[in-house]
Amino acid sequence: MGKILLVARYTFLEMVRHKVLYAFVFFAFFILGLGVAITQMTIGEPLDIISDIGLGTIEIFSTIIAIFMGITIIQKEISLRTLHPLLARPLTRPQYILGKFFGMLLLTLVGIFFMTIILWVMLYFYGGPERMTVYLPSLYTIFLQTALVVSVAVLCSSFVEPAVGAMFTISFYLIGATSYNLVYLINKQSSDLLKNIVNFLRYILPDFSNFNIKDNLVYGRGLENISLSFATLYAAAGILIVLAVAVIAFNKKELN
Repeated sequence: MGKILLVARYTFLEMVRHKVLYAFVFFAFFILGLGVAITQMTIGEPLDIISDIGLGTIEIFSTIIAIFMGITIIQKEISLRTLHPLLARPLTRPQYILGKFFGMLLLTLVGIFFMTIILWVMLYFYGGPERMTVYLPSLYTIFLQTALVVSVAVLCSSFVEPAVGAMFTISFYLIGATSYNLVYLINKQSSDLLKNIVNFLRYILPDFSNFNIKDNLVYGRGLENISLSFATLYAAAGILIVLAVAVIAFNKKELN
């Protein structure tokens, strides 16, 4: 476990040196500033608008950073040949993969924390800082969803080039974000055969509706029909499966 944490620490510090955390802060300020501007131009509760945009921003930019940093996290070290001396030490390939994953996870956690602080400041400015406590479950599920995306990005980085990895990881995210609505629409209008096929695929394809509780919390519906325990188990199971595939793929990869 110590070697995994060492790789995780190295990975996190490497991302910090590339000023990735600045991207979280910059884009968070930019989008939340846009939220303030929108509150001046639309009719509605400013706190609801700020909260909706703020939580959406945290989700979107956490995902963007997870994808575009994660897909290069291993391939970059392969191309620069800095991976070879690492694996020449008493460090196994599974330990390396897990270390990279946990390093990216730490980066995600710190980034979400920074953006949460900015959102809290905005809510405080508009007179509703206590809402941040209500939104903690949503921040937790955003972290779970991003962790699942990170695992897919690490998988892609372990055996394909960054461009292909980006396409695959983005597709994974888009399928996860839209699969529930797509199933709902197809079940409304399609034949029984197509409905059965789609319902079968729903158990295979990612479904991020398990993490989508933002609107419920922003608009006062609470956690109705939502289980944080199920969301946790869903994310954990997905991450374990994806990382197992990543370890298998990386173990078979020949490093030139």
